[in-house]
Amino acid sequence: MIEDEWERLWNAALKEAGLENASLISSSYQDPGRRAYQREDIIYKLVLSEHAITGWKRAQDLRGEFDVLKDCSGISGVPEALEWNKRATVESLALRRLRGEPLSCADIGTLRFIMVLLRLALVIVRIGKRGISHNDMCADNILLLECGGVALIDFDQADRKSLAGALIGSFLGITSGGGAKVHNSYGSLIKDFMKRKLSPDTVNFIKGVMGKNKLQRIPELPKDASAQLKSVQWAWKLAQSSDASSPGVQVAYYSYDFQGSHFPGERPWKDRWQVLGNITDFNGKRVLELGCNMALLSSSLLKEKKAKAALAVDIDGKILESAKLVASALGVMPKFRQQDLDSPEDWETELSNFKPDLVFALNVLNWVKDKDRLIRFLGRFNELIFEGHDSVEIESERFRKAGFKDIRLVTTTERSRPVLHCRK
Repeated sequence: MIEDEWERLWNAALKEAGLENASLISSSYQDPGRRAYQREDIIYKLVLSEHAITGWKRAQDLRGEFDVLKDCSGISGVPEALEWNKRATVESLALRRLRGEPLSCADIGTLRFIMVLLRLALVIVRIGKRGISHNDMCADNILLLECGGVALIDFDQADRKSLAGALIGSFLGITSGGGAKVHNSYGSLIKDFMKRKLSPDTVNFIKGVMGKNKLQRIPELPKDASAQLKSVQWAWKLAQSSDASSPGVQVAYYSYDFQGSHFPGERPWKDRWQVLGNITDFNGKRVLELGCNMALLSSSLLKEKKAKAALAVDIDGKILESAKLVASALGVMPKFRQQDLDSPEDWETELSNFKPDLVFALNVLNWVKDKDRLIRFLGRFNELIFEGHDSVEIESERFRKAGFKDIRLVTTTERSRPVLHCRK
């Protein structure tokens, strides 16, 4: 479904739940049938009963999460569950809002992180005494509260265990005695923090010593492989050797299936395309893609969504060679331009001359030094699809100031980054 169809379903669900004036704060990248809204000091987790697709991945449905949180009632650092409701088309869980910032968004030093760990350990032990194991202690699910405390949120992977089982799972990541899988533990939280604090060269050195920085294997092709398949194979080799995805790491940004062969990468293209390709109607539109990487987006819009033209822009020359091979294999002809968006030249005028109807700027702003300049450029156009690194509120305010009036959160990516659809 395209974005407008999802919005129609969600507007009807909000009306049914009596939440028409609630504000959207989170939307699942993998499951557009799940969202979170806020009204005053209440958070509402909502699920479209007939359209949510990731329930099987979760240990608890909303009713189960409500029961788990009720079992933890009164524990400092755990959200207060207020109400669970199931209506004809939507299920809801109401929680008292905890004011704070996700650990994933906070820039904290080692000393403060140690204090966070100590406070988190107390929460783990307290819920463990109630027979609850959280099972998903990633940085997104840990709030640094305004009052100085620490809270665990999102208990949809939690389950019931003995105290010993809960502590073993929470601290060591070991699933014992059956029950739900431990997705993220106290130990993995520490590991991720250290990885962020170390330099890329140090991380790559450690990975090399541990044998974890090996080149992902690109499949060998049969002798009778098509010219298109050979082009894609060479495109992935170029992408792995470029610095466009993860500098210093030999990996392509996306994994991709083509003519029966699987080409490895950091994340599946099909998941990304399922969301981006259905945001709006691209038929007949001219599309400008900034930070195009392998230009799978531009090429797919031309091939599958009947876009009229596409201009794919990236700073890395090698990744643009890869992008040209991908486009050739798919039988489309986007235009390409190598461009440093911090260059003093007037690239704004040259890109504007393409006269795009819609601009994609996905994960670009974070890598540009002069962010105000790029925002001003994006403000020249009537329609924008943007992925940023800051919160929904911060990113939305940026584009309101740039002149966009209709700003919608499309989804939140697997890395907790908001994707916005902005129109004037």
